[in-house]
Amino acid sequence: MVTLKQVAAEAGVSTSTASSALRDLDIVRPETKRRVIEAANRLDYRINTSARALRSGRSDIFIAIIPDLDNQYYARFANALSNALSDRGKRLILQISRYDGDTELRQIRSIDPSTCDGLFVCSIANSGKVLHDAAGSIPVLMFDDMSGTADAYYDSIETPGQGGTAAAINHLVNECGRRRIGVVGALADRHDDGSLARALRTNRCNFALQALRSHGLADERSLIACDWSVDAGIDMAHRLAAQGMPYDALCCMNDELALGIMRGLAEEGINVPDAVAVTGFDGITSGSYTTPTLTTVAVDFEGMAQTGTAMMEQQVERLAANDTTPIMPQRVIVGFQLLKRESTLGRTATTGFTTRPR
Repeated sequence: MVTLKQVAAEAGVSTSTASSALRDLDIVRPETKRRVIEAANRLDYRINTSARALRSGRSDIFIAIIPDLDNQYYARFANALSNALSDRGKRLILQISRYDGDTELRQIRSIDPSTCDGLFVCSIANSGKVLHDAAGSIPVLMFDDMSGTADAYYDSIETPGQGGTAAAINHLVNECGRRRIGVVGALADRHDDGSLARALRTNRCNFALQALRSHGLADERSLIACDWSVDAGIDMAHRLAAQGMPYDALCCMNDELALGIMRGLAEEGINVPDAVAVTGFDGITSGSYTTPTLTTVAVDFEGMAQTGTAMMEQQVERLAANDTTPIMPQRVIVGFQLLKRESTLGRTATTGFTTRPR
């Protein structure tokens, strides 16, 4: 096995300089760094990550627990997070919870803190307190933690539910002239079982309803109970058609639901957007290839990943410095872009405005 000493000799530098160059430290001149990297590549040198972790107390490995990779939202998020960590010389391991809170907790409890610097969690069932009990000393960053600021245990990155739904509703009213707008994706029963998935759905629907009220358009028919999936959207479109389609616009709470709605409306011979305008939320890739293309609130996945990675590094550095000073968990709402496409504007569609994280 090729050693660091051999790489240093090949590059004509000291062992310590070779080590600093391979760790991409700024104390090494770019030309020297290039020479060391070329020497390492020629010799097929492989960094001993276990030895490095023992010396530094850092593995440079992070774990993300997400519900599903078939869902394009989570797939895009995982890809963006992997890229953000890779840009910083870190590695990402994915674990899939399959939308099951118990599976999520088992996965967290099985993590060896010596082999994982931090944990990113897209939880659909467990609050920050429950995750804290399972994760112990491992730094955790949550995505869409709906447990509330007062109950927050960890830093959280959140999707722009309020701003995004308001932008979609304002677009439907002010630019498309729609007045009978249904918010698709509400819960069939309002029983609060404490799950974060239910909290996310409730919050996003409530924000959309709030936007409708600001235009004086909310009534008892505004909220439409429906799961957030393609199949549920298709079924709902058929049911609404059977009722004579009482809406001239449908504001869907995620893109997969919106794509299902558009498919079902097409099967019923209902034209989008002439008869019914449709909007989604997330900005998954499929929406740009459908006929018509989907108007959507496109979440800034790259910004979400970059911001989350920076926040995680702050936690890791505090842990390494044994800094136990209590601090209030941070909550960052990521930016979005309202992509105005054919499902609301027809063939005249162009894309619209952007907001930044706050």
